[in-house]
Amino acid sequence: MPSQKTPAPRNQKRQLSTKVEPTTDSSPPPTAKRRKLENQRHRTPSSFWDNLSRQWLTPRALREFDRRTEWPAASLPPDQTDKKDIDLIQLKRFARHGGPSLGKLRAYPEPGTADPSHQTMDSSQSGSRKRARTGRDSDTSSKTRRTSAYDPSFQQHLIDHGVYPDGYGGLRNVQEPHNWEEIHARMRLPRASLSPTRFDREAFIDFKEKNQEALTEDTVMGKAFSIIAGTARIPSQYNLVFGNLKDLTDGSITKAKPDFYDGTNPAELHKQIRADLGPYIVPSTNTALPCVPNFFTEGKGPDGSSAVCKRQALYDGALGARGIQELRSYVVGEPSYDNNAYTISSTYDGGTGDLTVYSTHPTPSKDSQNPIEYRMTQLRGWKMTDTPETFRQGASALRNARDWAQEKRKELIAAANGKAPNTESSELDSSTHSLLSPSTNGIVDQESDTSTDELALNDSLASSSHRTPIGPRKDPPPKASSSRRMTRGLARVSEDLGDENS
Repeated sequence: MPSQKTPAPRNQKRQLSTKVEPTTDSSPPPTAKRRKLENQRHRTPSSFWDNLSRQWLTPRALREFDRRTEWPAASLPPDQTDKKDIDLIQLKRFARHGGPSLGKLRAYPEPGTADPSHQTMDSSQSGSRKRARTGRDSDTSSKTRRTSAYDPSFQQHLIDHGVYPDGYGGLRNVQEPHNWEEIHARMRLPRASLSPTRFDREAFIDFKEKNQEALTEDTVMGKAFSIIAGTARIPSQYNLVFGNLKDLTDGSITKAKPDFYDGTNPAELHKQIRADLGPYIVPSTNTALPCVPNFFTEGKGPDGSSAVCKRQALYDGALGARGIQELRSYVVGEPSYDNNAYTISSTYDGGTGDLTVYSTHPTPSKDSQNPIEYRMTQLRGWKMTDTPETFRQGASALRNARDWAQEKRKELIAAANGKAPNTESSELDSSTHSLLSPSTNGIVDQESDTSTDELALNDSLASSSHRTPIGPRKDPPPKASSSRRMTRGLARVSEDLGDENS
């Protein structure tokens, strides 16, 4: 009878579930697989967290806590079911109907009462599987939040190793560089390329439109910041990983990757100096890229974090100041500190239009483990999307800071080339010295302060005029003979005309 046959399969399923349930527990739960993958992606060493003087509640810190407090997997129960007693046909039918009940598993939600966070995680996992199959990023990839390595724990790590951000220890206790006034005076100089006649309101509106269209960090640096920085004959590079530099701290933090930096062509620096100080002044294994960087810019898009941008600028400025300090010590012959800043770093937030310029200078430390301290000091700040006048002030200051950093870099390289052990490369030294201009305490005349290109053109013209020999020449120039022939021809014509008139 139908009423008597229906309970039989239910009883069989219950009996089968009691037999097969121990075998299903042998497979690890999905959460264990996810934890295993997270442990494989873990890159920050344990020493980074053990040496922090203060622990910050960040996503990376929570992942490290979970990794250290993860309970070991429970041992599997002994297999009490003989494989010969299992009917494969019934087992497959049992699996098609849902398998064993998972209600007794800890932290496993019921299908009807699933937490929204679990649903979001499932959708992100399905999206990652979809990207793995198709090889393309789906719409869900833009919604995935990625944690940054430049979090408060990163800044605390730098502070513990003597790299101090702006305002650390109180604004009244900030140790400004001794040449702070010199840098400010240079940044205040106007530039003819940014005068109201050459950079009018239409140009300012064009900048604001490009800044609004820039929705990512790369487009902000390529479209908006490029207008602020202007065109200059300064060797520069975008998005370069400083993989060749020696670790600034203990090697537990990521390598620096400035969004933009200025340096010097390697040919201008003696080969032996580049070999001796390579881990401090040659940022990349590609030795053709600019070296001795001392001007940096970090940018962010509308959705970026200004705090992260400032921490990146702090990291970049410390690396640049360390390289300049090593080069100065090479020239002097011993470590020397004049408490002057020769490194400039800046940040630009495309979402708010804020441009901020900082200086970084080294000072001796009383800590034996960190003999050098690096201090970051804010110089000026502007909202570039406010008014055309504000844009002119900020862009002029940034371009002047780039020129000032290049001048200091060239002066130091010229002094280092003079201290090089091998002086056989006289051609290199002469070509390098021809590119160097003497410093006038970092301040130039306002009339000659037009742009870097125009300054370079004036320098080349001046140098060519100095190369012209002075004094009488033995042979008359060709133009003199041609003028004499022309005079004689005119005299003959006048004589002919005089004859005709007479």
